[in-house]
Amino acid sequence: MPRIVHAVLALLLVGSLVLSHGARARAAYDLETAPSRWSGLELVVVEAEGCIYCRIFRRDVLPAYAASPRAQSVPMRFADLNALEAGTLTLAGPIDSVPTVLVLSGNRELGRVSGYVGPESFFHAINGLLAGIE
Repeated sequence: MPRIVHAVLALLLVGSLVLSHGARARAAYDLETAPSRWSGLELVVVEAEGCIYCRIFRRDVLPAYAASPRAQSVPMRFADLNALEAGTLTLAGPIDSVPTVLVLSGNRELGRVSGYVGPESFFHAINGLLAGIE
């Protein structure tokens, strides 16, 4: 086979391995159930299927947050934008970008970070929001 065919096959193989690793990583970090010890506050990440920034959030932000001490008292879970039931959450306004991280007490929104902002800005924003609430 020509070299170009080998190169294309190698890229396809690497790409499929990366995507399958991403699916395993997503499943491993899917925090659908909150821990039993928590402050009454939680972070709900609203995402949509096929959202590249949602995948980047799970890759770049979620592992660091899950390993942080704050995750023990303010758990993070995920909700699909298209599966949110009307009336389940009391939101301050519509969700117009994904991922949107909601700070909730019960099911009432206390604050949010709209869109993907990167790990450093995310932690700065969440720390600021939680400092005003806790």
